[in-house]
Amino acid sequence: MNSKILIGVVAIVILLGGVLLLSNRTSNKQAAPTPAIEQQQPSVTAIPTTQASPSASEQAMKETTVTVTSSGFSPNLITIKKGTKVIWVNKSGDIANVSSDPHPIHTDYPPLNLNNFNDGGSVSLVFNDAGTYKYHNHLNSSQKGTVVVE
Repeated sequence: MNSKILIGVVAIVILLGGVLLLSNRTSNKQAAPTPAIEQQQPSVTAIPTTQASPSASEQAMKETTVTVTSSGFSPNLITIKKGTKVIWVNKSGDIANVSSDPHPIHTDYPPLNLNNFNDGGSVSLVFNDAGTYKYHNHLNSSQKGTVVVE
């Protein structure tokens, strides 16, 4: 019986934490300056290599852009190779926020929680692991997207 009470208490604490996090994020409509977002980018562990650095054209081929519009992400489904950098460019006319599913707790893939960015700004993330990564605009959770990494 005591373990059921403990589980219930833990569930309530987690739920309250999520509600507080959500209320804090939605009450702050000021976006962080773009340079700060770039500095907060999740880092990816580099694997040492003896190969030459990729050329500029090879690096350009490893980038994909997703546009955030007033109606959502375009395209809202992309398939990329491992090591590709995805850049989200905000052309929505408002602040946007790329966050990992599920809404509002963003726990599926925390490196994809890229925070608020202003109209005209961008955020990015390099995907080094194969998988399917679902995300949404935290400020308008009906706007959804998916990155499939092969």
